[in-house]
Amino acid sequence: TGTARGNSTEGFNKLTLARVEHGDKRMAITVVAWYIFIGFILRELHNEWKSFALLRQQYLARGDEDVPKEFRYSILCEQVPEWLQSEKRLKKYFDRLFPEKVAQTTICMEMSCLDKLVEEREKVLNNLERADACAHHPKVSIGGRCSCCWGEKVDAIEHYRTELSRLNTSICHERELVPLAANHVRHLRKCDGNSNALDVISMSMSAISEGIQQLQTHDGQEFTHSMPLIECNESHFSFSDDDEEQDIGEHINQIDINESKISPSSTAFVTFTSLRAKQAAAQCALTPDRTSMRVFHAPDPRSVLWENINFPFSMQDTAKFGMKVVWIVGILFWAIPVSVVNSLANLNSILQALNIKTVDSSKPWYGFLSGLLPVIALALLLDALYALIVLTAKRVLKLKSLSDVDAYATYWYQLYQFANLWLIVIGGSIFNQFQSFLNDPQSIVTTIANAMIGSSVFFVNMTLTQSIGKCALDISQLQKFVIALLMRLWRSESTITQRQMDRAKIPETYQWGYEIPQILFILMIVVLYCPIVPIMEVFGLIYFAGRYITYKHQFLHVNAQTFEGGGNATWLSIFVFIISIIYMAEAVFIAYMGLKQSPASAAFAFVPLVVTFVFHLDLRYKTITYLQNLPLQRAAAIDVKEGECSDFNRLIYLQPSLNTCLDEQFHVVDSNTRGPDAVF
Repeated sequence: TGTARGNSTEGFNKLTLARVEHGDKRMAITVVAWYIFIGFILRELHNEWKSFALLRQQYLARGDEDVPKEFRYSILCEQVPEWLQSEKRLKKYFDRLFPEKVAQTTICMEMSCLDKLVEEREKVLNNLERADACAHHPKVSIGGRCSCCWGEKVDAIEHYRTELSRLNTSICHERELVPLAANHVRHLRKCDGNSNALDVISMSMSAISEGIQQLQTHDGQEFTHSMPLIECNESHFSFSDDDEEQDIGEHINQIDINESKISPSSTAFVTFTSLRAKQAAAQCALTPDRTSMRVFHAPDPRSVLWENINFPFSMQDTAKFGMKVVWIVGILFWAIPVSVVNSLANLNSILQALNIKTVDSSKPWYGFLSGLLPVIALALLLDALYALIVLTAKRVLKLKSLSDVDAYATYWYQLYQFANLWLIVIGGSIFNQFQSFLNDPQSIVTTIANAMIGSSVFFVNMTLTQSIGKCALDISQLQKFVIALLMRLWRSESTITQRQMDRAKIPETYQWGYEIPQILFILMIVVLYCPIVPIMEVFGLIYFAGRYITYKHQFLHVNAQTFEGGGNATWLSIFVFIISIIYMAEAVFIAYMGLKQSPASAAFAFVPLVVTFVFHLDLRYKTITYLQNLPLQRAAAIDVKEGECSDFNRLIYLQPSLNTCLDEQFHVVDSNTRGPDAVF
């Protein structure tokens, strides 16, 4: 209904705020609608936080029914000093801090040889099953460079049986070395006997009592008394002779242990019998030195990445800082691939570069294809980026749980999604804009405001593509069906092993770090464009309605979460990005009102910004801070009501290579009778 005319008000842009004249009184209606919109978002966020706070406290107090109960009572210890890298010593250390509350301690072991043997056995078992599934007796080459050519041809089943027997013997031998190596791989220093842990703790309590008395005595006066600082190290802990291990020379050759490369690491798990003791250990500082032992809530045992469990915490911190620099620099240069993606919108230019005859750009299919190609290319580029972030988290940073990987991927993937929007809006390489911004800083606001109107068509295409294409693929599972069909055509059903059929039945895990940033990206588009391009809300409604239907079906019938992270890291990251989106939208709205020469509307637009800031501050100090841990008062109440736990699974945090319960029994099936022939 506006009367403004110009290049920015033609075509799709007729439906934008650009049609309204500068200083038009109708801007007040936009401000009122913006008040209602921001109020609705803040109300929904408040309700979500109320629900999350309740669920979070229930999770910390009761856990999840699918998570082993030992998880609720366990902590993860990092940077365990060498003099405590023994399960007996570590248990005694925590026993003295929390008397009779420690159920077990588990020191994670460095055992590369054993891990390699277990991995090799897994491959041999897979090959044995595949060979047994064949209708004919397959052959395998040995003594050559590969198993398919050269070397001597032998019966595959017999060969893999022999290899399996050899590996089982080697694994048993390596496992026998582990407890001996854990006790004798290093010489534990003996304490000087002048003091022990109980004396240190008694001295600490006396100092605390003395400090409290001083506080009471000097109530209302300036307090200058300082408590004596008590260092707590190996010399303060005396261990009885029963705790010291015997000489390994009587049991096994020291050379075997050296060749096996077995040694204790600085990572350990401690399980308590009391929820109150566990929460106290996780929330307090055990030592005054930050470089000494650090304590965290233990991850879900099902999410632990055991191949990374021994990676030193200090090296992980250094790697995180290095990768943070890499990702930030990458955001600056991310404009290059984004500009390449944007260039796909001009098909004729691409055809000319390839020396191919151009087509008529007035045809309907040309416009459709020009709008669709950049969207698909950007989606593929972001998929590659997500895979790179996850690979970095697992292989470079060596994060120790899948929930940590999810949180890390969510954070950086979402930052790149933010960069995508502004790079697309600005129109390609950010470096091309720097000079003009330096010459005229005020042009930044004008440039972005005008560019947002011009980029709205691209974001509409992206929203529609995500609404139709993504939802359709998720519901139909078409891509997985095609892969399964190709695999079935490639090999016959008779060659498929039972293990492969069982794996195909495992439900898919929802990838929070991949899906959530894509949803927040569409939310960011809708919120930013809401006051400027109101029709964007219609496309946003289509998208979120489709995602709701899709996720409702997927979570009920398709997806099954294989681990539980408690929602803390994921939801906190989501909330930070949502509140950032609101701040950005409010800043853009204020700037656009100013460009429309409506000072009154721009002034009133500051009100939602102030309200959002107060809401964020109140939520941060009254809710978010208290959801990191379970309050000790509630933990104590649960211990009194339910009693302390004593029935624990001692293998819950045992490394898979040491856990004989995870050794599978494989049935080798005779090719003629197809009946059980042998069990390994």
